[in-house]
Amino acid sequence: MKPGGTVSGETDKDRRSAKRKGFVAQIRRDIGPDRGRRFRNAGVAVLLVFALGTLGYVLVEGVDWFDALYMTVITVTTVGYSEVFPLGTGGRVLNIFVTLFGVGTILYVASVVAEYLVSGELGGAIGQRRMNRHIAGMSGHYVVCGYGRTGRQVVEELQHAGQEVVVVDNNEDEVGNATDNGIPAVLGDSGSDDTLRAAGIERAAGLVAAVAPDAEVLMAVLSARSLNQDLSMVARSENEDSVSKMRSAGANRVMSIHRIAGHRLAQMVIRPEVAEFLEVVLTDHEVEVEMDMVRLPADSPFNERTLGETGLVDRSGTNIVGVRKHGGTLTVLATAGTVLNSGDVLVAIGTRQQLEGLKQIAASGL
Repeated sequence: MKPGGTVSGETDKDRRSAKRKGFVAQIRRDIGPDRGRRFRNAGVAVLLVFALGTLGYVLVEGVDWFDALYMTVITVTTVGYSEVFPLGTGGRVLNIFVTLFGVGTILYVASVVAEYLVSGELGGAIGQRRMNRHIAGMSGHYVVCGYGRTGRQVVEELQHAGQEVVVVDNNEDEVGNATDNGIPAVLGDSGSDDTLRAAGIERAAGLVAAVAPDAEVLMAVLSARSLNQDLSMVARSENEDSVSKMRSAGANRVMSIHRIAGHRLAQMVIRPEVAEFLEVVLTDHEVEVEMDMVRLPADSPFNERTLGETGLVDRSGTNIVGVRKHGGTLTVLATAGTVLNSGDVLVAIGTRQQLEGLKQIAASGL
């Protein structure tokens, strides 16, 4: 490491230069290509007027460069100062053209700037940078790729659970819908590393790939896993053949849309009361009873004790209906004799207050 904290030959000047380039690039993205061309054209027109006016006064009147530039400036800006040097006939003719073209150019520049301000794009650009700073400060949030019908439902459920969410979508209208709803959003391809970094994927707790088709889901999963090895990822799949590929790419869970829909429809026909009960518990936010999971810490005081010995059910008032062992085995019907170990995940049902109590007891042992 070099003095001043630089690493691998990188200097403060290099970092400042990179920061400036990044800021300029962000401004260009905020302005947009069409508006950017108009700004460039306006800037070139202003420079040409000043350059040609200055050169003209030097050649026609034979004055020095600074006096010629000053005369051009006060003529174009119409400040009303007196002539810097006496003008002959040729100088007055030149002055007419400088005035006409100069004032016209200034008016054109003013119209471009006014249109930018009035159209709200400046406010949008400032708002976008403010949102980018907000995302940069987020940690432990969830990234939802896709803000279509499925993505909206995912976001709603995550927010109901009190989680912070960032939306990623390549559709400008969908990104606008998300931001209108107060949800931080990033416009771009969910399979792009730069887009995922902008969404804070390296600091995120999880990702939900709700885009379509499956090829885009696969790219999102691959990119996200390469950027965050500890990320918890759930992906939707429209094609059954894509499930194994998504798991191989790094998805922790893959939901087959058609399989889930078919299963739910069948259950509603065969066991309507059971299906309705699960529907109410899992999706109806107006109902007090909920299902949640509670992970026992690595140093849990309940390690190698039975569920009955821990008193978790009696002390919290919840019903523990399942236990996923640290190794991955799922015990669907947990009984008082089920042995618990550190790192196990308890699946419980109860009120929000009861579930919060269970989490506190499981964490502290008190």
